[in-house]
Amino acid sequence: MKTAASLLVWTALGPALYAQITITNATFPVAGDTFHLVVDNNPGIIGSITPPGMQDWDFTGLKSDATQTLIYRPAWEGSAGSQLPEATLVSIPKAFTERYDKVTTTTIEQVAWAGPDGYGLGLDAVFRYKPPLVDRRAPLQFFDIHASSSGVLEAFHPDDFPPSFIASLPFQADSFRIRIAVSFVDAVDAFGQMSIPGGTFEVLRVKRVVYTETRVDAKISPLGWLDVTDQVILYTGNTKLGVDTTATYTFLSHLSKEPIAHVTLDKNQAFATQIVYKNTDPLSASIPPTIAQPPTVRISPNPADLEARIQFLHLAPGNYQLVGYNAAGITAFRIPLSHTGGQQDYFLPSPLPAGLYMVVLYDGEGQMVVRDKWVRI
Repeated sequence: MKTAASLLVWTALGPALYAQITITNATFPVAGDTFHLVVDNNPGIIGSITPPGMQDWDFTGLKSDATQTLIYRPAWEGSAGSQLPEATLVSIPKAFTERYDKVTTTTIEQVAWAGPDGYGLGLDAVFRYKPPLVDRRAPLQFFDIHASSSGVLEAFHPDDFPPSFIASLPFQADSFRIRIAVSFVDAVDAFGQMSIPGGTFEVLRVKRVVYTETRVDAKISPLGWLDVTDQVILYTGNTKLGVDTTATYTFLSHLSKEPIAHVTLDKNQAFATQIVYKNTDPLSASIPPTIAQPPTVRISPNPADLEARIQFLHLAPGNYQLVGYNAAGITAFRIPLSHTGGQQDYFLPSPLPAGLYMVVLYDGEGQMVVRDKWVRI
């Protein structure tokens, strides 16, 4: 009762102190927009954990560990745009991953992402939300509560996985499928004034709690589809499958398309593990951004009876390992590469027995960067 009474008092006094703003679709991104952001990877407790109602947040102590530019382009410009005709925008929120959104007059809906699976399975594909996952709504006001849920169901051939993943499993499967169920609740639980390095804004605070369950099924003859999530965790050491709960605070202003701050909380929701906030520096905001392109690979000729050339595009300088696996998942060759940037030609070893090979490029930490299939005839 005390909390309810306090909220009534805040609601009554709010107009006299801070305006209870409304977030409209004018803050939705459109093609050509660039969001300029700053990342603080170790903010701790700096006033982000506060009760609901009217607040005054002082985030001026945030530091800059990194800067980001999030560029929105027409969906058809993305690598998977032709597969997602319902999408209107594509962006790259993190390296090698394209996000596809459908923007309407009242919602931003995430249609799919294209790139690494994000769950440590070594897949690189298009993952569709069915139905699209509603990420933002407008208009948005204090006390609004919205829920959204969706799922991903994508099937894959064993050859789509890294050979080491398949070899580690104690069973053979005809195919696999990834099942992801995601749901969240948004509550606009606070309003007031937020100060960040370089500016002060009237904001609404949206608390989001996300529940995600990720499962792996295998089609094993003659049993059919079986849930093998526990076996994958046991035999591959995967720690990203199963059930996960995350909580965030997003501070939105009616005068900014970028969120003023996006706070990721720890598992106990006791402190902030990361805060991404609006870059108010006009100098850095005026620097023309570059669009990060994911690495790609070209093998030619393919099929090949003699020598084949391999090229990597958009590959960062560094030391890599180029590994080839035959159809049985056995390592056929391993070549250390020192990439200096730009376009460099490498050659696959010859002679090799005829057959299908999976060619995988690993970075210095053993993480897969890109892969492709190659046929020796």
